[in-house]
Amino acid sequence: MNFSPAWELVRGIEPMSFCDWPGRLVAVLFFGGCNLRCPHCHNASLAFAAGVPLPAASVRSFAASHAKWLDGFVVTGGEPTLVPGLSAFVAELAALGPAVKIDTNGLRPDVLEAVLARQPQAHFSVDVKAPFAKYGLVTGGAVTAEAAAARLREVFALAARHPGRFAFRTTLVPELSATDVREIREALPPGHTLTEQPFRKPARKGEEGRHAQADPQTRRVSGDLVHPAHRPGDFEGPQGQWHPGPAAGHAPGPQGRSQACR
Repeated sequence: MNFSPAWELVRGIEPMSFCDWPGRLVAVLFFGGCNLRCPHCHNASLAFAAGVPLPAASVRSFAASHAKWLDGFVVTGGEPTLVPGLSAFVAELAALGPAVKIDTNGLRPDVLEAVLARQPQAHFSVDVKAPFAKYGLVTGGAVTAEAAAARLREVFALAARHPGRFAFRTTLVPELSATDVREIREALPPGHTLTEQPFRKPARKGEEGRHAQADPQTRRVSGDLVHPAHRPGDFEGPQGQWHPGPAAGHAPGPQGRSQACR
């Protein structure tokens, strides 16, 4: 059987999470790389640093063996829409039984549309970083206001055409005012709400200090295979701390629950 090339690029697995998709017990699969350079990135080691993927056979084995007791798979990063073969990867995950959700910045609406064409039951959690006019400021100059507006409006149109498949959130980074958040909320398609995520400057210093981060209790640090995150329940996203698990190539498996999810 020919599998999507995305299986070869998974950088980490959180075997069990109650926090990444409210109301569901899920496993989280992480990809590296990002098309933004947000100064407030909470996952910079995945977004900006090179890493060694897990063996694809181990990832497939994990997904197949755990599908029977999971409520879903969450595909995140980094930015997963940069991964080649994402639509096939999502369809192959969904064929195992559980629902699949993709966490994304929404700046590749063509990829989201391709995923929906292949897997209409897919779900998406979209980070809307700022009002369009501030996108350059909050993304390290990686995207202009015009480009952000064009691409996110395509995503909003997709959400309007696929009710119940999209959720939207914003992290309250220091550059955003209450007026900015209201502007983001008003831009969303009818029937959709905006979840606000708190921002706190972490105590931790180091490599990721060049990028601002979320609450120090809600961060992940890059690893190959990870234990469940220790973080408070948050909205549908990869905001937890990573703890390195077994070495790459070791069979993944459930290794305890998030302290915050107990």
